[in-house]
Amino acid sequence: MTTVAQVRQVVQPLLQRNPDLALVGRLIVIKPVHHLLCGVYVDRSLDPLSFVPTWSVILLSEPHEDFGFLWGNRVRGRLGTWQTIDPDLPSAMCEAIEQEALAPMRSVKTFDDFISLTSTLHYPERHVDFFPISRLTVDIARGDLVAAEAICKYLKTQKGKAEYFYMPETYERAMQELCPLVAANDRRGLANILHGHEAQSVKNLKIEKIWESTPFPIEMGL
Repeated sequence: MTTVAQVRQVVQPLLQRNPDLALVGRLIVIKPVHHLLCGVYVDRSLDPLSFVPTWSVILLSEPHEDFGFLWGNRVRGRLGTWQTIDPDLPSAMCEAIEQEALAPMRSVKTFDDFISLTSTLHYPERHVDFFPISRLTVDIARGDLVAAEAICKYLKTQKGKAEYFYMPETYERAMQELCPLVAANDRRGLANILHGHEAQSVKNLKIEKIWESTPFPIEMGL
């Protein structure tokens, strides 16, 4: 399987041409990192000679143990894979990442941008509204507690609860931590929870050196 050292070597052309990028292990990250992490994870494969780069954007204010690939896409090679034996690999893979990944990721700077990226237009079968707790987190961060309250009411229904039967901890966290504060219009309390989740995600992903803690929109005017 390909190593972190090989990843570091093959992405050098990309890092040199794009000073807003940083490499953390196998993860290429767009700096600065605030509430949204935009990155390309260069994974291993069962094929010991292959790299598997996939770009994605994740909400740091949702607890993350690792980098997720829900909203992004694979960057595929000319033959479907990226082989270490290809002499043109560094330039070809880096050019493909620039063309296919950097443009959509660089367009995501705000939570509204995130909603646009994860809409039905781009992800008809896995858009953000298909995941009520993710949308709840976004609406809280944006300060739209009217929309957040509507989601909390939906989650209390049998249908809403059933959507998270496979993720009971995620469901209980939303119902116990977030929804009571939404009902109480406790903006400071909600912001504190999001900051806590964000800091833990940053620590788990080992991106402390490139993350900048900033206020959420919900905190404006507090």
